[in-house]
Amino acid sequence: MPPKPYPEPLSISPLSASEHTHTLILLHGRGSNASRFGHELLRSANLPARLPTVKFVFPTARRRRSTALKKIPIHQWFDNYSLDDPNQRTDLQVEGLCETAAFLRELVVQEAGILREKGYEDHDSYSRIVLGGLSQGCAAAAFSLLGGGWGENGRETLGAFCGMSGWLPFQGQLSEILNFGIENDHESLGGLDEGMDQLDIEFSEGSDDEEEDEDADVHEEDDDNNDFESNDDDTEDSSSSDEDPHEQYNNNEDLSSFDPFGEDSDDSDPGTSTEEFSRTISAINHLRDILDLPPLLNAGEEHNSVSRITTPADVNHLRTPVFLGHGAADPKVSVRLGEEMVRLLAGPLDMDVTWKRYEGFGHWYKVPDEIDDLVDFLRTKVGVPVRM
Repeated sequence: MPPKPYPEPLSISPLSASEHTHTLILLHGRGSNASRFGHELLRSANLPARLPTVKFVFPTARRRRSTALKKIPIHQWFDNYSLDDPNQRTDLQVEGLCETAAFLRELVVQEAGILREKGYEDHDSYSRIVLGGLSQGCAAAAFSLLGGGWGENGRETLGAFCGMSGWLPFQGQLSEILNFGIENDHESLGGLDEGMDQLDIEFSEGSDDEEEDEDADVHEEDDDNNDFESNDDDTEDSSSSDEDPHEQYNNNEDLSSFDPFGEDSDDSDPGTSTEEFSRTISAINHLRDILDLPPLLNAGEEHNSVSRITTPADVNHLRTPVFLGHGAADPKVSVRLGEEMVRLLAGPLDMDVTWKRYEGFGHWYKVPDEIDDLVDFLRTKVGVPVRM
């Protein structure tokens, strides 16, 4: 039986009706939906007025039965067993991640077509699309981003990624493939723990079977004793401090200087040797296998040299700048999971990551701090016009 279609996304046209320069696609958290998440975000952060040329697109996850909730059908991008350790029961995540990524790739092609109608060229239209999400929405969107396959040719690069209060699915398996030990690689990243920049994402629950009553989601989400996503403003520290309330890390390494065909040398930059590049391709192929995408040829399989395996265009999606934010007091998705994702992206994958950790804050997006940081990221990294 084919999977049920995804509901029609909520689309909010740019405030400047005559000018549409960028599109921001944001995924809600588990148990929420596009209307609930999207309208609240836009209202609380006043984003349409601040980003008047941006079109906002909020998809809704289709209903899936939740293993953690005794098979209750909820709106979720994929099923997962534990948020304490998302690496448990990864088999439950495969179907949803694959279907969600395919849905997002199709949605991105549609939105790029709309931008082309505005006069932007093919590649430029994709570079004006920003993908992201909150909590489980962040996790699903990040996994989809790393798998690649964007655009009709499968090689397009999105403008940016932004995630809030999220984590990276299959983090443990990817770390093993990349030979990257999260627990003992702190020094190799030059004090990454001292400050990073990750987007804060919503975590809530919904339902998957069409025969389920939509009102059941509202009941579940409003229950303060459950695990659905909600605004945890009450976890914010009210004490004053002279220290910066959110630490920051930026990895501005540009992959344009990365020659995957270069010879190994003792003084090569981290992540640029042929051996490391081969591990990167293996990791990407692991994601692509889960997402039902064709693999990139890897070293030691059919060819003897990296130049025969792939081309730089095949990993263009790793050039996508990333913003990640997380509340340090998040009781639902530990900030540790966000930090582990940042280390993997900025470390062995050598991505341009901006990470922000918001001290004393819980599970949600922090207004105004995190929204201000996100808007500044979109302005500097993607060239989104911002109205002050």
